[in-house]
Amino acid sequence: MSLVARRMHTAASLPQRYTVLDSFRGLCALLVVVFHLHLWQGFSEWALFRASGLLVEFFFTLSGFVLAWRYRDADFSLRDFRQFMLARTFRIVPLHLATLAAMLLLLVLRFGVAGDSLDDSLAWLTPAAGEQLAWQLLLLQAWWPGANPFAFNGPAWSISVEFYLYVAFGLLLLLAGRRQRLWLLLTALACALAVLVQAPFTGSGAFRGLNCFVLGALAQHAYQHWRARPSRPFPRSGMILGNALEVLALALVTAVLLLSLPAKSYLATWVFVAAILVFAAERGRLSRWLGKAGFVQLGHWSFSIYLTHYPVLQAVKLLLQALAALGGPNWLFYDPASQLLYFRSGSAAGDSLLGLLILAAVLAVSRLSHRWIEQTGMLAGRQLNARLDGPQQRVTGLALADAARKG
Repeated sequence: MSLVARRMHTAASLPQRYTVLDSFRGLCALLVVVFHLHLWQGFSEWALFRASGLLVEFFFTLSGFVLAWRYRDADFSLRDFRQFMLARTFRIVPLHLATLAAMLLLLVLRFGVAGDSLDDSLAWLTPAAGEQLAWQLLLLQAWWPGANPFAFNGPAWSISVEFYLYVAFGLLLLLAGRRQRLWLLLTALACALAVLVQAPFTGSGAFRGLNCFVLGALAQHAYQHWRARPSRPFPRSGMILGNALEVLALALVTAVLLLSLPAKSYLATWVFVAAILVFAAERGRLSRWLGKAGFVQLGHWSFSIYLTHYPVLQAVKLLLQALAALGGPNWLFYDPASQLLYFRSGSAAGDSLLGLLILAAVLAVSRLSHRWIEQTGMLAGRQLNARLDGPQQRVTGLALADAARKG
């Protein structure tokens, strides 16, 4: 039986989605947007937002947790591997290519409008840019030693990491079978040892992603084992304990973001694991709030929010540069000390209002890109898998694709 058929067979007895964790991911994506806003006197400079870049670790950890849940079947054939890789590729690559194309256009236009870069965001735009583009197209920018992981659409470095983690995870499912937990555990121990001896590569995005993903996957296996026990005190406990654990988890996440800690990325990953386990149970009042429609929709848009916000920021900068060139006010300010380009309207209220307008633009663009790029890509992936599976599996694949379109 194929992976698709097995998943449909067990769908009635398994949760269809970690709704609250999805909402959590949407909120974290918005925090990353604010992290990149750089408002000279606005809310983006608050300490919590300045530390929100670390939330990329949360995305990696949650990916490991969710994928270990979706693909926990021990039997994983070559066809299952092909289905898995096509599904993951069509999930992330269409939007990556779309935002890459948008950034190419916007950065070239910005270079023409400004006459030169106002900051270092175009420093890579040299005759070697063609090579950087190749790494981007192959999603190797975070892995290849000569690549600039932040060229073009800077946040896409984490998509580069995640894509090849998908490849490694799929191969693990294919080759390790029932021993996958052992290999995950050994990898986690190796990562812990590397952090302990302060290996030079532990600061790289690839290592951070690997460690987070593996710990997230192990957390899922532990969670499922725990839920299968006859006595499960936490899932059956009342709202009081659920509220206490959720507030504690949120406090720990805030603390790990704000505090100055050794091996902060590694320690933060463990805090994110704990928060994911708590909110996966959906037993507190915070989970009830995060389960409301607005937060759920934000979770659905989270990938688009993360990948499209950088092009939106570049578009706003291009517009402001063009207005300044035409004799209008200059609302951009380059700070030599931080080497960052800030939005500066002249007042704290103006800066914050501009930031809110940019956030609204990001949400509007994300809504469209989720509908027309993400969902279209996922539909194409399911249809391709259905065609490759042959006539007997085509109906199943098209049914799943139709369900995805409606969802």
